[in-house]
Amino acid sequence: MEAFVFSYLGLTFFSYFDEVRSLDLILVELGIIVVGRGLGTVGLVYLLRCFGYANNTSIKELLFIWYAGMIRGAIAFGLVLKIDQSSPNRSVIVTTSLALVIFTTVIFGSTVGVVSKCLFDEQD
Repeated sequence: MEAFVFSYLGLTFFSYFDEVRSLDLILVELGIIVVGRGLGTVGLVYLLRCFGYANNTSIKELLFIWYAGMIRGAIAFGLVLKIDQSSPNRSVIVTTSLALVIFTTVIFGSTVGVVSKCLFDEQD
């Protein structure tokens, strides 16, 4: 299903250029993604360690999980398209979701290999 939604996203990408968008909202949402993913990975593993759960995950592995997990998928965009046409600010929500999916997929997705090489050097 995700492959279908990515195909649809690619085919309709340019049709959303005329829609209303908010750069401030996109940047705030990107910040929420970065901080939320950090709390969800590093924070939860630390919390588990505080309660005695022995986990051998290194900080480098946690940073890689954090970075790779920030890639938002096309399913989020597909769900946003299900919002009723009469909903206020629907176009802002759709364009924000589209921008986040495209940005995180292109930027984080294309640099995850470089981050992996930086974190997991052959000498480690």
